Amino acid sequence: GGSVPHGDQEVVLSLERMNSVQRIDPVAGVLYCQAGCGLEELQSRARDDANLLLPLDLGAKGTCQIGGNLSTNAGGQYYYRY
Repeated sequence: GGSVPHGDQEVVLSLERMNSVQRIDPVAGVLYCQAGCGLEELQSRARDDANLLLPLDLGAKGTCQIGGNLSTNAGGQYYYRY
């Protein structure tokens, strides 16, 4: 489970170096980023650069990556509100 391959047919793909924010469109309310961006960093950039709220709230927001959040449909408590 997790990031441990079981057998020789599986691989672990690390996206931690794909961590840049491409751009933020404040008019459309869209943030373009790579899959390895940390959730806490994205929330800070959205708030500081465009006065936007990224409504994901997870206990692991300092270490989780947005690609993992999207692939597992993780949202946290504020996700349902917005």
